Amino acid sequence: MKIIFLITLFLNILFANINLNTQITKIYDIEKNTAKIDITNLEIGQSGVIVHTSEEDNIILSQAIITKSNNEHSIISFIKKDILLQDAIPTSKLKPSIGDKFILNHLYQTSLLIVPNNKSKREVKKLFKNQNFFNEDFFASYLKLISEPTPTKKEITDFTHKQQIGTIFIVIENQLFIVDAISFKVLETINIEINDKTTTSPFLTKIIEIERGFWDFGEDEIKDYNKYYLKLLNINDGDKQ
Repeated sequence: MKIIFLITLFLNILFANINLNTQITKIYDIEKNTAKIDITNLEIGQSGVIVHTSEEDNIILSQAIITKSNNEHSIISFIKKDILLQDAIPTSKLKPSIGDKFILNHLYQTSLLIVPNNKSKREVKKLFKNQNFFNEDFFASYLKLISEPTPTKKEITDFTHKQQIGTIFIVIENQLFIVDAISFKVLETINIEINDKTTTSPFLTKIIEIERGFWDFGEDEIKDYNKYYLKLLNINDGDKQ
């Protein structure tokens, strides 16, 4: 049974719907805040950046999210959000135009890992050896700094944006959810064998005593790790694979 499960797991990952690798194409048919690209059959919620190339520089103009995709083309929607300055690629107030490049899955190779226990962490890192997982203790330190023991979608996406993290890997029970850090949409769900039901809240980290501010009367802790993150991802318990 163990061998059968491992073979099934390998095939799930090998033929996963989502491709985390960077792909570059050009945008066309621009209408207000949308454009088309010629990469097809993408997951709704995948993201990237639009880059304008001039004789002097490559300039990031906007972030964008896949909103529609079929066998012929995909549609992206531009996001009006401040983009962090990068040494290699400066930003500009220019608007996207026909022929600008769209870099799909920008920063996807760097991920925030949210897991309930050490076994989950080991299994995910073993399966995704080429993924650059940002140390979860830095995220826990950030939550401690802002006095937030129960991270919401906003805290997670604010952190990933500041740290230029493209994807979030969240383990809930025996499933791994790969989430886009901009749209917060689940891009892929992979069954993994953990067989360890222990949980640590808000997630596995060496940082302790993350407490809410004195005048903040929200929840002081995550009472049920699995239920909390399923709700955060907008997944009903009965909808899991």
